Amino acid sequence: MDPFLRDVRLFIYAQMVETSAAPTAADTARALACSVPEAEAAYLALAEARMIVLRPCSTTVWMAMPFSNMQTAFTVIAGGRAYYAACAWDAFGIPAALGVDARIFTTCPDCGGALERKVAGGEISETRGLVHFTLPARRWWDDVGFT
Repeated sequence: MDPFLRDVRLFIYAQMVETSAAPTAADTARALACSVPEAEAAYLALAEARMIVLRPCSTTVWMAMPFSNMQTAFTVIAGGRAYYAACAWDAFGIPAALGVDARIFTTCPDCGGALERKVAGGEISETRGLVHFTLPARRWWDDVGFT
């Protein structure tokens, strides 16, 4: 990977972990001493390589998997911070990526009931339930925002 793209990607992820929010291209430009157009071009290149997901028709980070840059139905409390995940898969990916215990909150799409799952020591403590993915994994990138 190009060193500049690597630095941009690492900065995006560092900000997601530290603040629960992705930096803007202007934030990245300031932090990495580059121009905003250079940062925007890097965001577009990272999105093209499927390393991040941008909001449609913009250079605003939507997802830096497993993190979502917008509120979702999956809230993850990990390392003393609240994060959002785009799906159940990513919700469990956050504590795995951070190497910390976590509590995951969502609602059952069938009955609307509140669900909480705990991850401690890398293990899911409550294994009742089912996660349903509307598409097979090979098709997730067909429309990753829907998936």
